[in-house]
Amino acid sequence: MTYRKQLFLVLLLLALVSTGLFAGTSYLICNYLLRREVHRKVHSVASTAALFLDHADVAEIHSLRDEAGPQYSRVQKVLRAVMDANRRDDIRIDHIWTLVPSHSDKGAPAYGVDIEGNGAAAHRPGDLFEVNGRPISTNLEQIHKFDNQLNHFQIGYDTGFAPIYDQSGKLVAELGVKLGWAPDTMLGEVWHYILPPFIAMVVLALIMALLLSRGVTVPLYSLRATVAAIGQGDLSVVAELRGAVEFVEMARAINSMSAGLRERETVEQAFSGYLSREVLDIIVRNGKLPELKGERRRISVLFADIRDFTSISETKRPEEVVELLSEFFERMVEVVQRNHGMIDKFTGDGMMAIFGAPVEDLKHEEHALATALEMQNELSKLRAQWEAQGRSGFRMGIGINSGSAVVGNIGSRAHMEYTAIGDTVNLASRLQSATKELDAEILISKTAYDAVASRFQGKPLGELKVRGRVQPVPVYGF
Repeated sequence: MTYRKQLFLVLLLLALVSTGLFAGTSYLICNYLLRREVHRKVHSVASTAALFLDHADVAEIHSLRDEAGPQYSRVQKVLRAVMDANRRDDIRIDHIWTLVPSHSDKGAPAYGVDIEGNGAAAHRPGDLFEVNGRPISTNLEQIHKFDNQLNHFQIGYDTGFAPIYDQSGKLVAELGVKLGWAPDTMLGEVWHYILPPFIAMVVLALIMALLLSRGVTVPLYSLRATVAAIGQGDLSVVAELRGAVEFVEMARAINSMSAGLRERETVEQAFSGYLSREVLDIIVRNGKLPELKGERRRISVLFADIRDFTSISETKRPEEVVELLSEFFERMVEVVQRNHGMIDKFTGDGMMAIFGAPVEDLKHEEHALATALEMQNELSKLRAQWEAQGRSGFRMGIGINSGSAVVGNIGSRAHMEYTAIGDTVNLASRLQSATKELDAEILISKTAYDAVASRFQGKPLGELKVRGRVQPVPVYGF
């Protein structure tokens, strides 16, 4: 299930629960108020009806316990009149009676005159007063306690009592009234008033849940699409600043991240023509560039130069020369970078590469010679390709030397370049120039050869007299 559906269902459930609790609470409150109002009304009816009774007749019935006497008939007539007068739509008396002290049970309430309006058999005078089929354990004087407890519905909210006193103020009886209807029908009517607002609130909750879930998930989906695009390499995408504050802040963070990745990609592209992929990975992984300051380090230097380039360029159009050089350098740069080297500079028809800087490489001699051999192999493939196209090719001489040199950011504040300087670099350049004299494709100094002799078998070419050096330099050819 999607987050949007989950959020929608949670919001809707929360709204339904809160609305249901509100409706249920409203119903319970209405139920309580209606029951209390019914009790007040029945108590008022009982109090009013008690005024019409002759206390002497009521007391006489108690003493005689006779249904045939005129007192019984008079009381019965009054009670029936009260019952008939209260058979309206808003109220209907179903049961009315008098309670007198019992002769047999220590003054417990007993029936005097009992009028049943629902056709049930009325109680006879002297029968004990019962609540829910059980006689009550109280006397007539305490009957008001039950009346007061009717708010708690212990006897019944639809039942009320009123006292009947004689001339001396003595309690001689209690008049009880029970309504023949309950407020259930009124409560049913209450539902007619509660249900429409409840349905309206549910519909409103549904709409609000849809809007809220959409308001949360639409910006979220937009951010997810932006992140997915960035993950696929599209760094030009920009997250929309919309939605709540949190989403706007998240979108800004994503845009900042995208800008940082673009800067990183720009740096990688800027250095990709100079550094190998491995070197770039180390720099990116460390999160900082190598220290660009002059330092002495043991490195290997490779110089490569096209032989007789001047005469070749004189016989070709400038466009052809540029095309040949572009194809040539594209292959050669790729070889250098593949073997952990760094392109230091191009010299028109040649190039200089460094191994062992700016990132330290313990096998820089081996990588430098491997690069030279592979460069010659790539040039052979290029010559074959050019000859097949009817174009003439050229040859290349490579010189390699290893030793100590100063590497770092050389130049001025206005223009700097990372390079290597020192006798090691000069000797590598001299060896490249000597490839013509010794008719060798690759010349490597003894210093560099000693480090790779276990893996590469070169041909000793004797000692080479180098300008600026007193002692000749032993060299090896490949």
